[in-house]
Amino acid sequence: MTCMAVLVCHFAVAQATGYSWDFSDCELKDILFAVSVDTGISIVPDDTVSGKGDLKFAGGDFDAAFDTFLKSNRLFVRKEGDVWTVSRIYVSAENGCFSLEAYDLLPVQIIEKLSMAMERVVTFESLPAQKISVHFKGVGENVLLESLAKRFGSYSVEQNVSGYHFVKNNEVRRTESFSGMARIESTGDGGFLVDVEDCRFSVVLNRLFSEMNTPYEKSPLKKSFCLLSDADVKIQRSVFIGVDFADTLGLLCAQCGFDFVVENGIFYIFSNPGSRAELVSGKRRWSKYTLQFTRSQDFFSFIFKQVGKLEVIPLPDDFSFLCLASDKESAAIKSLISQVDVKLKLYVVNLKYLKPSEFLEHLPPSVDRSALFMADDSAQLYFKGTEAAYKNLCEQLEVCDRPVKRISYDLLILQYDETSKNNWSSTFGAKRLSMGERNGITASLGSVLGLNLNVVTSFGLGFAAELQASIEESKTRVYADTTLHGVSGREIHFQNTNTFRYRDNNVDPQTGTPIYSGVTREIASGIKIDVVGWVSGDGMITSKVTASVSRRGNDTSASTGNPPPTSEKLVTTEVCGKSGEPVVLSGLVQTAETEQEKRTPLFSKIPVIGNLFKAREKTKENMQMIIYLVPHAEDAALSIYEKKYDSEWAKENMQRIINDLGRLEYEQQI
Repeated sequence: MTCMAVLVCHFAVAQATGYSWDFSDCELKDILFAVSVDTGISIVPDDTVSGKGDLKFAGGDFDAAFDTFLKSNRLFVRKEGDVWTVSRIYVSAENGCFSLEAYDLLPVQIIEKLSMAMERVVTFESLPAQKISVHFKGVGENVLLESLAKRFGSYSVEQNVSGYHFVKNNEVRRTESFSGMARIESTGDGGFLVDVEDCRFSVVLNRLFSEMNTPYEKSPLKKSFCLLSDADVKIQRSVFIGVDFADTLGLLCAQCGFDFVVENGIFYIFSNPGSRAELVSGKRRWSKYTLQFTRSQDFFSFIFKQVGKLEVIPLPDDFSFLCLASDKESAAIKSLISQVDVKLKLYVVNLKYLKPSEFLEHLPPSVDRSALFMADDSAQLYFKGTEAAYKNLCEQLEVCDRPVKRISYDLLILQYDETSKNNWSSTFGAKRLSMGERNGITASLGSVLGLNLNVVTSFGLGFAAELQASIEESKTRVYADTTLHGVSGREIHFQNTNTFRYRDNNVDPQTGTPIYSGVTREIASGIKIDVVGWVSGDGMITSKVTASVSRRGNDTSASTGNPPPTSEKLVTTEVCGKSGEPVVLSGLVQTAETEQEKRTPLFSKIPVIGNLFKAREKTKENMQMIIYLVPHAEDAALSIYEKKYDSEWAKENMQRIINDLGRLEYEQQI
């Protein structure tokens, strides 16, 4: 807790002209340590430094400010070179006379420091455990020690060859003459005038009972009382007029933490720690309180914060409770009930786009969660509170109850054959039309135009022509052509896989035949795509794409007892672009080796000679998957910025197509 207080309160900044500190209610040792670190001066507090203090310094004369800080906290400093020692005691000697100043120290600490300054041996018996403050200036050695012995109490000083010894006196006289002043007089009408200053409670009791009048003066037990606790407690100052004897005795007892009861004419006085509190707040008694609209358990927190930590007992009806309170506290509780226990109206919260669970999970800061209730079917939300609070909730809904931005992805997955013997080079053919159509060209794009993804608009006419030629030559296969729909910030999953199931088996080491275990396992091969898109306020779309392609090898389970091998390629990328700007993922290359065997019927089965009638051919295939994604922010969620970027991207692509057409026409003319 001390370190935390220093971290909160300490603020020190080195400046060109000095230092700046701001400490509030911090440990003195921590303040001195911080000042030592900032100034570079070795400031060492001794074992007498304790307690808390304040230091506020904003530049200027550091020495003057530090001396003022020491004086305000009753501290002294001894400077020896670069080391400053801070203490609560100051001892100096000059011409055989000593000056001593000490604040809030135990007698043991004072004697130890004084012995070191005097360079004399000072021994003692058990000294008092109460802190004291002393001030002596220019006194002799003997006078100083004897004065300290009197200040400690019933002690005396004995001097011997080795030094001094403090001895505790065995006989201590405790008479009323040393108990301050206690004046108690009867007013004649049953009341008592009390004027007490620095007097023990037992002495005050004796004075009160000696002045007791009617109705107790005729009783033979008029001085009968029994004090059942420590009588050394003192009343520092008390001046009042009691209504009667019981009222006067009660006020005196309450000041010292006592209470009394009368049994058979004898006043029994006992300790009661709560009597002082009752003296201020009044006599407490149990009272019943009933609420109409608020449960008692919910109301207790208001009592504890506004009135105090009172003793309360809830009743079984949940709307009533008992409380031990004085008249003043009871009035405060009733006033609190009139303010808190009010009937609240129930309102329906109309959400347009958000689900009740989503709204409760992300509440605006000014909305109280305890005032919202969800229906049993979780389809409706209710608000319980005042009309002003409901209007505030409706204003907050206009800000946060917004439609979620939607995203769609045009997805095209192409599989390219990149084997060496199947290498192909696509060409684009165009012919000039008739003289009336001199500026027009034509191309065959039937397969490409049938795709869901508008290849011409997204990638240009040249790419579309090359893709058309590749599809016609069976060098490219359309693996997937679809549109994925989702919302901003949510994951979209696409999967196109083939599942191969095989029986788990083992090979008999003796016979070599497979032994089936009856367990069926699965291997999935194909392509999987996960896309997470987010539409920013300026219309840009950030897409995180993860694509994996897996392929199953040849089935060798029958001969080896192991499942067939598989290969997998994984690509993860994150891009940010305009709405309509395509994303291309390549590099998903799969390599496979196939072996074909051609045989001549009958002759190929002849041992040894049959090999002459067989032909084997191995082919290494390289297949590459390329994924084309074109994100779009759908119209329902488009903002002004998104529409602007989408239109700009369409204009750029259209201009590129026009440029391609012009280039192709020029090539045809040549």
